[in-house]
Amino acid sequence: MMADKNFFKDNFVLIIGLALPVLLMVGFMVVASLPQKMGDPPKYDLIFSTSDYNYSPEKGRPVNVSLVVKDGVLKAQYTKVPDTKNPNYNWIKLYQFDAKTQTVRLLEFGDPYEMDKIDPSREDTVEATKGLKLDTTLKSPDGFELTAENYRRYGLVNEIFGSWRNDYNMKLRSGMTAVPLKTGNPNEVFYNGQTNFIGWVTGTN
Repeated sequence: MMADKNFFKDNFVLIIGLALPVLLMVGFMVVASLPQKMGDPPKYDLIFSTSDYNYSPEKGRPVNVSLVVKDGVLKAQYTKVPDTKNPNYNWIKLYQFDAKTQTVRLLEFGDPYEMDKIDPSREDTVEATKGLKLDTTLKSPDGFELTAENYRRYGLVNEIFGSWRNDYNMKLRSGMTAVPLKTGNPNEVFYNGQTNFIGWVTGTN
């Protein structure tokens, strides 16, 4: 027993040097397995959009489109392209984050009716969100924001172990609670710079 005590005493630095990397590895594995959801989930649905690039000739449209919220209602503003020989191949994909299921679904956003007759511009109510009242405040009433978290550290334990997560998916975050935008398709990622906030669903019209 005395020999064991002397061994640890004489080789304390060596033992620590060998054990520390193992402890750090175990700590990293534990941190990586921790769930991101650490508090109450979002209570409000979110409407957002991404660009939909269509390069096939038959998908070119004679109008450009942008989205704007007016008095809580989502509007699509269409303007005729300056040169009809160079149609618009950049359209919009519209999505809704469902707070109850914490999943994202694609909303219908097709071509406007009689778009060949739009000259010079026209504004239509977006049918897919017609009955929803939207709030364009960046932070939801329950404190969530749409954020990008590329190479972000998660919490005090991660600060200690220096753990970074290379995560390109946009999230809804409030404090330590982070909910990723997911559709159920692991190949569909909502990237920073390509995902556009529109508004929180705060009621019905």
